[in-house]
Amino acid sequence: MAQTKVKRLLAHSSIGHIGYIRTGFSCGTVEGIQSLLIGIFIYALMTIDAFAIVLALRQTRVKYIADLGVLAKTNPISAITFSITMFSYMGIPPLAGFCSKFYLFFAALGCGAYFLALVGVVTSVIGRWAAGRLPRISQFGGPKAVLRAPDT
Repeated sequence: MAQTKVKRLLAHSSIGHIGYIRTGFSCGTVEGIQSLLIGIFIYALMTIDAFAIVLALRQTRVKYIADLGVLAKTNPISAITFSITMFSYMGIPPLAGFCSKFYLFFAALGCGAYFLALVGVVTSVIGRWAAGRLPRISQFGGPKAVLRAPDT
């Protein structure tokens, strides 16, 4: 994965999540619309949380993914919150992101869109690799884990 900036990686992740949400819309059933609304609500909360943490870290000059390496040492509460949010993005049970994807894929299976559900599960597994880098680096550091003083 060639992305090095945190905000850009989160923005690219948004494209994938819109695809998951469209899964509920494509069913055209009540269950599909319910899963769509649940997915939108949960995704909005996860996105607000992730971008709020990234914007709050702007004071410590966290812009690149490698800069997250010092987050656990400088601000452990933000590191834990960011990691939990990223785990929810990835769809790790029992977090809200898993429930959202579960409802969406279950609605797709209910309306007979087996191929769509299969593609969603496969892309979700691939997305875990990309989003999994952020909590790993923020908790355990990376190759460029260097403390920087904020600009005054």
